[in-house]
Amino acid sequence: MVKDIAMLITVGTGIGGTEEATNSLAHGILHAINQFNPKKVIFFGSDLSIPTIDSLKKQYLKKENDEFDFYEFVKIKEIDNFRDCFTLMKDKLLELNDNYKIIIDYTSGTKTMTMSAAFVSMLYHKKLVLVKGKRMNGIVQKGTEEISSQNLYLVYDELMMSKVKEMFNTNRFESGKTLLEDIIGMNDDKLIFEKLFNAYSAFDSVNYELAFENFNSKEFSEKWPELTSDFQKNAKALNILNTKKHNLKCYYILASLLNNARRRAEEHKYDDAIARLYRSLELIGQIKLKEYGINTSNVNLDKLKENNLSDEFLKSFQSDEDNKIKIGLTQDYILLNELKDELGLFYMEKHELILEYLKYRNNSILAHGLNSQNEKHYNDFRDIVLKASEILNKNINEFILETKFPKFNL
Repeated sequence: MVKDIAMLITVGTGIGGTEEATNSLAHGILHAINQFNPKKVIFFGSDLSIPTIDSLKKQYLKKENDEFDFYEFVKIKEIDNFRDCFTLMKDKLLELNDNYKIIIDYTSGTKTMTMSAAFVSMLYHKKLVLVKGKRMNGIVQKGTEEISSQNLYLVYDELMMSKVKEMFNTNRFESGKTLLEDIIGMNDDKLIFEKLFNAYSAFDSVNYELAFENFNSKEFSEKWPELTSDFQKNAKALNILNTKKHNLKCYYILASLLNNARRRAEEHKYDDAIARLYRSLELIGQIKLKEYGINTSNVNLDKLKENNLSDEFLKSFQSDEDNKIKIGLTQDYILLNELKDELGLFYMEKHELILEYLKYRNNSILAHGLNSQNEKHYNDFRDIVLKASEILNKNINEFILETKFPKFNL
């Protein structure tokens, strides 16, 4: 359904405030009204604007048989107060928006009034016009008026793009994609940003295959050359993460998980962050035991015997209902200690601290408790896990760097 037009018009007094200037200004505003033929007109101004409107009404009567009675005057108490001007125009726009197609005319008025009109048009995607023409002594001459449309969408889009980058930096990938839909132009930019968000959203969700499918290091680097080094590192990491058998894959998974925990902490989601640290510590033990040929999901007792473990210690391993021996985090490190492995020795040395930190996770509402965790809990646990990671592989910081997400400079 085609909507009727409503015009929001700022009204001044004309240059110098002379009768000639007032009549000229009124004639210009009337020219715009006649061009767009609105069903409703809202004037914004002060008491000093009323003579301009009166002049407009008289000139309208000379040209039309009907009276100019389809207008409303909104008085601005402080015409140089941006908040007052902006709020009144915004509120009126929102009041009319559902029922009318709105056009904003900012031909006249104080600088604050016209600036407010421009901002309202930009934020709410409304057509913005002014009347121009040949001037003599600053006054537009009758008969020379013409409508000039102003496009502020570019400014709006640039502001939105800045917000989109902020969304990326704070890992709000789905929200960022939603924000992209509000951008009017810049279609090429929207498309590549969508690819970027899809890639890193999947990366963040530990869906490395989908992240790899959406990741285009060359295209991303051409668009954002300042982030080329970061994209190349991430591309290398994703390639390894998607290689079925790669001798470094498990370390990149660990590094990605540690970065995932850090991102959750940056978002103040400490329960989530600590849950990921717990899984990281567990994964470190599993990776190390695999080097001994031990699968923690199905421990082979014969393999343990090959490592000269005592019969008494071996009796502590019990089969489950599926006749499999499965061991968890604590048992992983106890076993590593029995194997005289450096990680096991580290665990036992820090045993009391680690048990305290494990309580953070176990007492978390995301695990077995009802407590919320805080930044200190996260930092304490993180330091232990990072140290264990470095014992596992001296190059872990390199892998962490290669799985770290880039950030835009804002």
